[in-house]
Amino acid sequence: PTTRLLNYDETLESMSLSTGRPKTTDNLLHTAYLRVENNKISDLINVQTKDYVDVQIKVSYCVDFLESHKDKWFNVENYIKYLCDRERSLLKREVKKHTIQEFYANSTDIVRKVVLNLSEGKKKEQAESQREGRFFAENGMLVHDVEVLSVMVERSVANIINEHQEEMIRKNLELTD
Repeated sequence: PTTRLLNYDETLESMSLSTGRPKTTDNLLHTAYLRVENNKISDLINVQTKDYVDVQIKVSYCVDFLESHKDKWFNVENYIKYLCDRERSLLKREVKKHTIQEFYANSTDIVRKVVLNLSEGKKKEQAESQREGRFFAENGMLVHDVEVLSVMVERSVANIINEHQEEMIRKNLELTD
């Protein structure tokens, strides 16, 4: 932090940030300050699988604003809502491609791949550039990590999946014996 005297014609500009989970514009935080490193943003995402099972994913994003894009930092009025809406949309589209069994078994990998924009071709490009993650050119924001806090499936479907997994474990143990 530094002290800066404003000129007579300068004022602090207020911005609004979404709060709560899931992120909405219902309860906004108004501030004049932007934290440019180590922002933690959590969200609750409701998705549906290929076989129409509803899943709720709780995530926490790590976000930085890149110094090289300093002139764009305030181009998006509510960067939290923008980030959450964009990531939600991408995740909904990706999860719709998987059955509940596929998604439940690989949920963390699927979420990380989508949120951080990871793919086999991208790894070479990212090795040459500074850091991996999803970059938002609109405001110089980089999502460089995501933590999947929980994946909750409809209770009836979760029971079926758990019974199936227990049965598979039993069969594997019998085969081993």
